[in-house]
Amino acid sequence: MAGGKYEFSQLRCFVAVAEELNFRRAAERLHMTQPPLSRQIRLLEHGLGLQLLERTNRRVSLTPAGESFYDSATDMLQRSEHAILKARQAQRGQYGSIALGFVPSAALEFVPRIVTMAAERFPGVTLDPTEMMSYEIVEAQRSGRLDLGLTRMEQTRPEIARERVVSEPFILAIPRSHPLADKANPTLEDLNGAPFVGYSTERGGFVRETHQTLLSSRGVTPRIVQEVSQTHTVLAMVNSGIGAALVPASSRVLGMKNVRFVDLDLPRQFRSDLYLIYRAGERTVLQERMRQLIVEALAPYND
Repeated sequence: MAGGKYEFSQLRCFVAVAEELNFRRAAERLHMTQPPLSRQIRLLEHGLGLQLLERTNRRVSLTPAGESFYDSATDMLQRSEHAILKARQAQRGQYGSIALGFVPSAALEFVPRIVTMAAERFPGVTLDPTEMMSYEIVEAQRSGRLDLGLTRMEQTRPEIARERVVSEPFILAIPRSHPLADKANPTLEDLNGAPFVGYSTERGGFVRETHQTLLSSRGVTPRIVQEVSQTHTVLAMVNSGIGAALVPASSRVLGMKNVRFVDLDLPRQFRSDLYLIYRAGERTVLQERMRQLIVEALAPYND
């Protein structure tokens, strides 16, 4: 009602009377006595400028205005209760949304695992994952467009906290038509002079630098035939027979039919690491709960 004045306590009183059509039963339902209940109904009618109830010695009934207002009143009470519930859930970190940025390589196995666990653990939370490059994730984190990020960058900025959540070895991906495919235990040294698919500087810089340091430490110089940015593209090249490649162990999930994966005995400092980043000292309850969930979800990959 335009210009009408009322309190939610008055709405609850009116709904109880409208449903019971009896002041005594409505008062018992509301755990109050009849006089204050009658007073709340009178105040409501006065504030609205409407008669909502017909009262006689024998019965109570709704006026046409009361019937119409009953529908609105129950809707307002339900929405109010829902708003309070959502606010309490948000305070406990059980409701809201989280914007998660992630590098493309995390999409193979890690992000699906996080999304599945979050849906089971926090059904009231909307997780919004977005594929981005590492530098984009850091900038979006600084500007507040992201709550959390999964990045390959080892160095960030003072205002950005980070923790390693994945540390997985590199494995050798060989085309089944490659001469090494028939060798029982291929090694890194077998790549010397062999056609090799690498990561490009522009988009795969962190992995590329790790590969270069690793190969150099072993005195291995493969013949680079192609450099691309993403792991799924690297494996597509291997699958077509162009050359071998070094890829993170989680890449096995792609399972391309013409690719053979081989475990290598490599020093632990040459691994594919993934970091969870977030604004230092500025986490909400929900952000902290999601941070803990991601750490837990990826714990099997962080040996």
